[in-house]
Amino acid sequence: MPPSTTTPPEGKIIKKYRSFCYSLIGERLDREKPDDVLSEKLHQAGMNLTPGMHTSVMIVSTILATVVSFVVALVIFDVILAISDWILYVLLITGIAAATVAGMFRFLINSRISNRREQLERELPFTLSELSVMASTGMSPIELVHRMAKRDHDPAMTYEFKRIAYKTDIQGKDLITALAETAKESPSNSLRESLWDLANMIHQGGSLDEYLRDKSEDVLKLKRVTQKDFIERLNTFVDMYISIVLIGVLLIGVGAFLINAFGSTMMGLDANSLLLLLTYGIVPLSVIVTTILVSIAYHRAE
Repeated sequence: MPPSTTTPPEGKIIKKYRSFCYSLIGERLDREKPDDVLSEKLHQAGMNLTPGMHTSVMIVSTILATVVSFVVALVIFDVILAISDWILYVLLITGIAAATVAGMFRFLINSRISNRREQLERELPFTLSELSVMASTGMSPIELVHRMAKRDHDPAMTYEFKRIAYKTDIQGKDLITALAETAKESPSNSLRESLWDLANMIHQGGSLDEYLRDKSEDVLKLKRVTQKDFIERLNTFVDMYISIVLIGVLLIGVGAFLINAFGSTMMGLDANSLLLLLTYGIVPLSVIVTTILVSIAYHRAE
């Protein structure tokens, strides 16, 4: 196995849960229906899982979430709030919970790919500059790879060089093949192009330090453009928060007071229940969603 980071303490519980799900249905999925597309995405996300294991964990987790959410919603809406149309809310909450858990697994892969890509592209310009300096001293390409794999900074890029060194030293592949395979598994287009160009330079010959220096400058220019886009996107998020979140919450609050004044209900909810849902459900959810959107845009611009 290639080098990996240290497993956190809670990883043992997750590992046992994954093993249980895999033995339940995952092994059969890998044997009968291999998913090459999902396998490639898992590699790009840096997740050492087979497609069958990932799918089995998603299915089992969705089933568990469906059962738990059904029981919790039943207690809240039928026992505690005693709403007449409780079955509608129970089914709605259960459906949302099941869809959320299933969607979170897809989001997890995409998020891991995005995080790896952003970290790699953030470290890439400085790594290329460092490579350029070392290449100008006359180091051979394989010496450059080994030196970069021993660094104690820029962990994402250092890990990529460790993977290249693993392929050459342990798996016995030549450097060009190791660079090409690592490029194929990378989630970053910039790093993929750099590794492919590096492999071509080694194969055909050329000024390695000059190429690395020019490539570093190009990546830095692209980074500046990305940061400028983030500033423009942030203004959009502010306008969205003010127009949708704050005004929407205000309208719901006014609606609750009107319901209370007329002594009626909305979809089986009285004014107090609607205000509780607004205070502990809609408002926190709106703030969390907005924060996530801003955070994602910020990390992409770093």
